[in-house]
Amino acid sequence: MDQSLYAALANRASDLVVAGDLQQAIGILEELVASDLPDFDRAMMCLNIAIIHDQMGATDLALETYARAVDLERTTEAYYVAQSRAAYYSRLGMYDESVRTYDDLLRHPHLKPEDREVFLKNIGTLRQLGRDR
Repeated sequence: MDQSLYAALANRASDLVVAGDLQQAIGILEELVASDLPDFDRAMMCLNIAIIHDQMGATDLALETYARAVDLERTTEAYYVAQSRAAYYSRLGMYDESVRTYDDLLRHPHLKPEDREVFLKNIGTLRQLGRDR
């Protein structure tokens, strides 16, 4: 996909979200996910869809879309989407799932040392939250 078309479609989807037309924004983002964009870009578009689903109160759809986004991201060196998924689990009170996601991230081959420390701290906090329930 041409870079200028990609940018135009992504901007249009963003404008639709701001205008409150979330379904149309999802439609555009789904087109981008199905395109020939690099996997990381497609993963980010999927992440945006998950965020919109969450805004709509469709938690199950958000979780499904986060899973799709993580699957796309796995083919790259990045782990931003997986980290976002772990944070989303935590926000939902799904501490065990969040811990498992951070544990998986600790084995990521391209993990930065500073991120390792953050993830370990997050795991400790999440385990404490789970015990405090």
